Amino acid sequence: MSGSLPTVLLGFGLLLGGCSGKLAVETDASPVRARVGDDVVLKCQFAVPQPPVDLSQLVVQWFHRGGQLVEFDEGVVSASRPGATLRPEGLQTGNAALHLSQVTPASAGNYRCYVTYAPDIRIKQVVLEVEDPAKLTPAEPEAPDACAPDPLVLAKLERVLSLLEQISRKMDAAGTGGGEKP
Repeated sequence: MSGSLPTVLLGFGLLLGGCSGKLAVETDASPVRARVGDDVVLKCQFAVPQPPVDLSQLVVQWFHRGGQLVEFDEGVVSASRPGATLRPEGLQTGNAALHLSQVTPASAGNYRCYVTYAPDIRIKQVVLEVEDPAKLTPAEPEAPDACAPDPLVLAKLERVLSLLEQISRKMDAAGTGGGEKP
């Protein structure tokens, strides 16, 4: 019997080790870009070691700025923030995407998707950038572009100014050294 205990422990360790590391999770390439007012879906796709997904073994959580947005646990989706949702029907196929409605500048930042499929846990991060067109667009968007000088014209203007400066120095030198009278 003394030989069987190490064998049992080894088998148990292989069983745990065999399950560990097989949960795979992928998110969108960062950053995901959106504009103020857009609806955004942040991907969090997972694959379990032995499909189909057993929802009783699954916990999915999304966090933003240290606060939990949504959670799926024990067959129930609970949302902590308005406008953030997780669709439970997608979980059976490995889709744990976070749906954000009408993003604002405060929606920007790091989002973390935690997927726990007993005994494994994986954490992936995706960055959301939110562009506010009201802050980026000047009152008259065409005005700056309409007056932009041609680089060749600028080069010629610099050459002319340089020549004028040289002429001005020569005239000053001739005027001061020529004994001008007041």
